[in-house]
Amino acid sequence: MTRLAACLTLLILTASPLAAAPFRVTLENDAVVISGLTAKGKAALLGVTREIGEDDYPTARRHLEVLMDDDGDGVVRYPVEGGVPVRSVFAAVDLASGDFETVSPQALGLRRVDWRGRGPGRRPDGKDSVEDRRRILELLVVRPSVGVWAARLKDGDGSDGDGVIDGRVEGLLESLSPLETGPEAPSVFQRDDVVLALDPTVLEITLVKVPN
Repeated sequence: MTRLAACLTLLILTASPLAAAPFRVTLENDAVVISGLTAKGKAALLGVTREIGEDDYPTARRHLEVLMDDDGDGVVRYPVEGGVPVRSVFAAVDLASGDFETVSPQALGLRRVDWRGRGPGRRPDGKDSVEDRRRILELLVVRPSVGVWAARLKDGDGSDGDGVIDGRVEGLLESLSPLETGPEAPSVFQRDDVVLALDPTVLEITLVKVPN
């Protein structure tokens, strides 16, 4: 019995710990719920909801927040005033691990798509940017454990890197604004940066990690 007890103790001590809960983003009737977050960590949330107002005119609302897991349970909840409408899409990124996921109401269907343009890439001047064939784009970049930056790009205005109305937008990485206290945006991407782009007009979202 003594030998059996010792063996059991050794198995318990050497057994692998339970795997961490997977990073998930889910919807409630009136909230977005992020689970599997790094304990006591933060998540960047980007979303757009489109609703019909009292004047029967559709309005779009951007949701851009950094959420903190204050109690360390790996779960944060973002309330959506008035409830989550059918025409909505959200994405979240763990600021420590870089894990990410998107979600939209089942009635709307999957809204994740590939780039319609180049996506992240190097310009001739040596600076990196994100280019896509959209007229308006919400852009979010996360460098895990370093910083998070965002911008709203509109075709042809000061946020558009080419400054021309041509049916596409280009966002210079270094022109993005930090969402919280931290370093200014870098000029070039590095491996495992998370790039999130959301078209608020058609509710399409592109979410990738920068490769080697």
